[in-house]
Amino acid sequence: MPNGKMSCFADTMLLVYVADPMEKKRERTRDLLAEIVNNHTLVLSPQSLNECYRVVTEKRALMPRSDAQRFVGAWKRHCTGPYDFDVTQRAWLIQDRFKFGWWDCMLLASAWLSRCEVFLSEDLQHEQNIDGMTILNPFLLDPTSRFSI
Repeated sequence: MPNGKMSCFADTMLLVYVADPMEKKRERTRDLLAEIVNNHTLVLSPQSLNECYRVVTEKRALMPRSDAQRFVGAWKRHCTGPYDFDVTQRAWLIQDRFKFGWWDCMLLASAWLSRCEVFLSEDLQHEQNIDGMTILNPFLLDPTSRFSI
């Protein structure tokens, strides 16, 4: 945990929202991620960055590949989550126990193995606990309060 603060893993779509000028959630997401970055507590995984690249270049076609490479590369320093066979094994356990989709389980496993206390995602059950890590939907949190991580 950097600086003794709670580490926070951000789901891929939060990065995509920051890149999408037409996204209604962009400003809230940008402010939230900026706060987490400023606290030195953001954790991402190679899977997060790879998924983000695919979405911004193909699925939403938000930018050309060269721009997407720079955008994704800007998050590199936060890419400290593991992405190895230990992640796969932990993902199997999470999938068996919680029945989430496979790629979500891989992200959750990377976050859990990084000892993150919070996993930010709007796609999973808000406030669900995964063996000591809490899933929070950032859009269900009070937008006027500072994110206390």
